[in-house]
Amino acid sequence: MVTKPRSRSLSLNQLVNRITAPVLKKRGFRDVQIIENWSEIVGAQLAALSLPEKLSHRGRDGAVLTVRVEGAMALELQHMVPQILERINQFYGRDAISRLQIIQGPLPMPVKRPKKIIIDEDNKLAAETYVKDFPEGPLRSALSRLGGQVLQRHRNKS
Repeated sequence: MVTKPRSRSLSLNQLVNRITAPVLKKRGFRDVQIIENWSEIVGAQLAALSLPEKLSHRGRDGAVLTVRVEGAMALELQHMVPQILERINQFYGRDAISRLQIIQGPLPMPVKRPKKIIIDEDNKLAAETYVKDFPEGPLRSALSRLGGQVLQRHRNKS
């Protein structure tokens, strides 16, 4: 009996975790949940001006979460520490964080999204010829759009 070789492909989530795990571990985070769900935990307004930066584990007393805060929002955050600690610990389902350390400073710049490229018919048809051997479906559509955008950018630069 011949067995089929197992696929070694990774899901995007697994790939991202492999890449980010060393950096997160260095900053004390065992997982990305608190970072991914920061907006849900503290609210959209506060999340836009703050970011969990480091988690220091302190034995039985719980951990200290270092949060970077933009500008004058640091004072506001200081007043909200008891509520934020309660929300974080409700999120984790236990008393995981015992203290917040607040650092005032700039947050990383948000990622700018490139302008949407309008693909003309010639580039759309040319891109579709490249993916004609792929089965119909979302992958083929995505590759066709990507190819059309690449061709359009190339022709716009010429």
